[in-house]
Amino acid sequence: MAETPLITVVVPTYNLGHYFDDSLASIQAQTYANYEVYLIDDASTDGTAKRVDAAASDERYHVIHFDTHRGVSVARNYGLDRAKGEFVTFVDGDDQLEPDFLSTIADGIAQGPADVITVGYNWGRWFESARAHGNGWQRVSKRAMFDAVRARGDAIGGYVWNKAFRVALLRENKIRYDESLALAEDLLFTTEAVVASDNFWFNPAVMYQKINRPGSTIHSATGEMRRTEQQVRRHMDELGRGL
Repeated sequence: MAETPLITVVVPTYNLGHYFDDSLASIQAQTYANYEVYLIDDASTDGTAKRVDAAASDERYHVIHFDTHRGVSVARNYGLDRAKGEFVTFVDGDDQLEPDFLSTIADGIAQGPADVITVGYNWGRWFESARAHGNGWQRVSKRAMFDAVRARGDAIGGYVWNKAFRVALLRENKIRYDESLALAEDLLFTTEAVVASDNFWFNPAVMYQKINRPGSTIHSATGEMRRTEQQVRRHMDELGRGL
């Protein structure tokens, strides 16, 4: 493996306004240089599309505009299908990265065989859960990783945005986002990746800042979406049997 592996960053955007400006700035401020970014605007109507275009001058940034609103899973799959990196990470376009986010991911890859790399995050009260995990890189067993993904508010969690996934493993196992889901698509994706993987590394250092934005999916989920989430969780339990 190369000492500085290429990392693909996939960023879907949809009507994010000024939140995207801060998110983009945090990506551009990365101390790690060997990365590419797919900025995929999902037919924004508030000017976000023009903000996305501002990044096009950097050849590492690929700017894509959907003609119609297709959903976050379609956008993420678009980037995943085109990823040239050894690992891929998925950043929400209203969140912010610490400057060493990508360099920490690369350091995790260098720990040894790695399929899924996880770093700490700050999301209000959930930050406290990360502090109990100590410092430095920790190898995580498959069962422990699955349980952490299944648990709500865990320092590892079922989120995709504080993780990086080995692209070859995703492609070999045909792991993609379920485009029929508007909620919990990240839980299902992460669970499928964990079930297919054997090598997990976790560093609780906070490298991802989760921003609470009014109007985001997690704040506007309907009752039907929540029921779908419960169905996803039941399917997750089925996938985890026998681990």
